[in-house]
Amino acid sequence: MNIAELGDRYRKHTDAQLTEIDISGGRRVVTYSRLHELAAERAEQLAAAGVRPGQLIGIRAPGSIDWITWDLATLMHGAVLKAFPEDTEVSDPAEFVARHELALLIAEGLDSDCPAVIAPGGRPGPGVVPATAGRVDREQVHSLVYSSGTSGKLKGLNISAKGTEYVINRFIEAFHLTPDDRHLIFLPLSNYQQRLSLYCCLWLGADLTLAPYQRVFQAVRSERPTFLIGPPVFYDTVLQLHRKSPDAGTLGDFLGGAIRFLITGMAPIRRETLDAFWDRDVKLLEAYGLTETGMVAWNTEDRHRLGSVGRLLDPSHVRFLDDGEVILDRPAPLSSGYFEAPDEGADETFRSDGTIATGDYGALDADGFLTLLGRKKDVIALGNGRKVHPAQIEEAFASVDGIAEIIVVPTPESGRLGAVVTTTDPADHDLPATVRTRIDEVNRRLDPHQRIVSVIFSDRQLRSDARFMTGNLKLSRASVARHFADTVRGAGAAGEGADPR
Repeated sequence: MNIAELGDRYRKHTDAQLTEIDISGGRRVVTYSRLHELAAERAEQLAAAGVRPGQLIGIRAPGSIDWITWDLATLMHGAVLKAFPEDTEVSDPAEFVARHELALLIAEGLDSDCPAVIAPGGRPGPGVVPATAGRVDREQVHSLVYSSGTSGKLKGLNISAKGTEYVINRFIEAFHLTPDDRHLIFLPLSNYQQRLSLYCCLWLGADLTLAPYQRVFQAVRSERPTFLIGPPVFYDTVLQLHRKSPDAGTLGDFLGGAIRFLITGMAPIRRETLDAFWDRDVKLLEAYGLTETGMVAWNTEDRHRLGSVGRLLDPSHVRFLDDGEVILDRPAPLSSGYFEAPDEGADETFRSDGTIATGDYGALDADGFLTLLGRKKDVIALGNGRKVHPAQIEEAFASVDGIAEIIVVPTPESGRLGAVVTTTDPADHDLPATVRTRIDEVNRRLDPHQRIVSVIFSDRQLRSDARFMTGNLKLSRASVARHFADTVRGAGAAGEGADPR
């Protein structure tokens, strides 16, 4: 795959189709060759509007054929797309355009008389580019994107063309993708992983469908994709819906009947979820990567080990610090650095020696499979000075009978460990007391600093509760910790072990 040749490639795919399913279930379909014509028309509009190569085209809108057309037109014209999350606040469109040095802003639902702001289906007027528009070096920057990671705080990242090509080419090779494959995207296109999938399908001539998350399960059955990429919460929901649908057939049938493999990443997945898919003959493969680096490791159909995130793509370009943090020195990372960072941490990630610190602790087994042990930022510092990885503590309690989900957090006052728990039967109001007793039994087998001393219960699954999710459907441990602290403090002295229901 070569970005410079992408346009010439997909315009020749006269049979491959891009399908858009909107929130109401409506469908719009274009062939890739027609998509190229639409992008060329948009590129001419950019030129007429006064957009120059290297200038920034901002977009803040739900995924659609229009979204993709603007992306491809920007690439064709030589401009650079700056993709904003859909929930980005734009209170003053003209000020927003100036502050971000945009030549044009394509945005859904903005009522603005600023000539540089248009709707996704709109057309810019002639000479509308403001004097504040900036330019970037296209040799260094393919696109500007934002990533929230697990912190929930947006970071701006410079995406490189070489890093994009590298990830896509390795993905095509490792997963044996062909024009006969079909893919479904249901996460925002502002998430760069989805654009990697888009470019991959365009290059191959593999059919692609866009659907909002609210329509994803209908779309899976009607469009029959051969592979999907999604966060753990999606696969947990798949299992729940399948179990509630006695006439749905096998899990593979429920997913359209054509799935070759599924990929999960973006956040840790429960081993029980992985086992449930494999027990039902559906290959759910865990992978690991960051927007900063691109993919680091993945399980494939040919080589996989449940519980690991797979084998390293570049073993010779990965090393581990003494504390276990994963460090990369890949020659073609996906990102060359931050253009906006919410706190002082850029130097800790993009290090002065040219390596990239992932912020993840990991270990390799004898066969080269990587297991992640936790996030550096998630490490809990206890009152006695000891440090623990919450994911490792959760693993010790995950098999406790009666626990459906457990998230370990620091207690707000004592500097010990607490937990938010969802039981296997929230309607059983006697179960929390039983679960507490079982937690105490596990505690006795652990070192004192690893023990959970305070528990609260939630009726809702934590990893699918909007209060605790980032925009990319990742668990925000900080939000769970705040919920725990607020609940305990609200209950006063009785808060230890309080039930928020």
